[in-house]
Amino acid sequence: MKVSKDDHDHVIDVEVWYGGHLAPNVKERAPNIPKVPATLRESQKQKLPQWYKPSVISIGPYYYTSPRLTEAQKHKHGHAEKFIEETGQNKDVLYRQIREKTADLRKCYDRQGIQKEIDDNKLATIFLLDGCFVLHFIKHSIDDDGYNSSNNALTFTNHEMTHIKQDLFLLENQLPYEVLQLLFNHAGNDSNGRPAMEGMIKDFVASHVPFPRGISVEEVNPKPSHLLHYLQEVILGKSGSVSSQKQDESQIGRGRGRSKYFCKNVQELRKVGIHFKPSPTSYLTDVSFNSHFGTTGCLKLPAITMNTSTMIIFLNLIAFESSINTTNNLGVISYLCFLDSLIDRWADVKELQAAAILRNFVGDQGDVAQFFNNVCNKLVPDPSAYRDVILQIERHMDRHHSSRLREWYIQCKQKYFSSPWSCIALVAAIIGLSLTAIQAYTSVFSP
Repeated sequence: MKVSKDDHDHVIDVEVWYGGHLAPNVKERAPNIPKVPATLRESQKQKLPQWYKPSVISIGPYYYTSPRLTEAQKHKHGHAEKFIEETGQNKDVLYRQIREKTADLRKCYDRQGIQKEIDDNKLATIFLLDGCFVLHFIKHSIDDDGYNSSNNALTFTNHEMTHIKQDLFLLENQLPYEVLQLLFNHAGNDSNGRPAMEGMIKDFVASHVPFPRGISVEEVNPKPSHLLHYLQEVILGKSGSVSSQKQDESQIGRGRGRSKYFCKNVQELRKVGIHFKPSPTSYLTDVSFNSHFGTTGCLKLPAITMNTSTMIIFLNLIAFESSINTTNNLGVISYLCFLDSLIDRWADVKELQAAAILRNFVGDQGDVAQFFNNVCNKLVPDPSAYRDVILQIERHMDRHHSSRLREWYIQCKQKYFSSPWSCIALVAAIIGLSLTAIQAYTSVFSP
C-alpha cells in the first residue's frame, strides 16, 4: 500500500518508542559489565556513590578519559611491557588476537557508557594495555606482596596498592575475563599443565573474600564474566545460590503472616532463647538453625570482616546483581538483607561481635548498623532465600510463645546466668539467705 506524506506525519516515533536504544526487531544481549543502575546510585547517601568509581586506576573503557586517573595511566605501559617480556609473548600478536574479538567484546559493556571516539582499534588497545597491567599487578602482588623494583615507573606505594586492589573489583572498572584468558593462555603453565596465571588469579580473588573462614577456591569452578563476578562465585560457594530447596506448599507462609525473607532482630531472637555462632565456613550460603527441644536454638551465620574494603565490595556486588539480566543469582543481596533484618541498632551489632560473627573495623557499632540499614533499605532479595531457616525460626518462636515454662526458663537464664558475675551474685544471694535462715532458726530453737 502506498504511504502518503500525511501518513508519515502520523507514524510512531521509533526512537521514543524504543527508549532511544533499540531499533525495531533488533535484539542486543544485556551487558555483563553494565553501568551501576541509576536508582541504586541515587539511593545511596553521602560518600557511598564514590565507592562505585575508581580512585587510582581505570580499567576498561568507562573511565578511560577520566582526568582524576591520568597519573596512573602514565604507568600502565611499563607494567604491560614488563608482563609481555616476562611471559615471552609478542605485543603485536596479542593485539591481533584481541582485535579479532573486539566487536563481540564491546557488547559486554553498556554501549552508551563508551565514548563515541573509542573505535574498535582504540578499544582493542585498551584491552591489551589494561589486561597486561592487571595480570602483571596480580602476579607481583601475589609473588612479592608488593612492588620493590628500583624502576620508579613500576613502583606503587602501599597506599596506592591498597586502592588499586579495591579498584579492580568495581563493577564499572572491569575487563571481560575472556581478555585476560587471551593474554595468559600462552604465558606459561604450572606443574599441572594449566596456565600459571590462572592459579594466581584464584589466589588474588580469594585474598579479597571478607574473613575467608573455611573457603576453598579449588572447590569452586566458576566461569566468570570478570573479576567481580569471580569473587561473587567464590563467596557464594559450591551451590552458588541461597535459594532453599522446595518446601511443602502447606509449610510456606506459616508463622503469623511474617515476611518470607525477613527475620526478627538479634535482641528479639535472644528473648526466645536463640543464640548465635559462626558457621564452619564464610560462604554466604552457609546459614543454618537448630532448635534444642523448643527451649533454646542456635543460628549459625558466616563470619565476615567489616571494613572499608568489605563495604566497597558489597556495594559493587549489589550493583552487579541489581543490573538487569546480568545474573539470575541474588545471593549477596539476599544475604545482606537477611543480615539487615537481624540488625536494627548498635546492640544487635554488639551481640554479633561477641559471637565472633562480625569483626568490626569500621568504627562505632552504630555505624555498622546504619550501613546495613541504608544499603539494604530498597533492595529486593530472592523470596526463597534462607526460607527453610526462617521457617525453622518461626516454628521455634511459636513453640516458645505457647509454653510459659520455657519462657520462665529463658528469662531466668538470661537474668541470672548470662555472665559469670551474675552467677556469682546469685550464688552469693543464696548463701546469704541460707545463713540468715540458719541464724534465725538457731536463735529461736537454741537451748
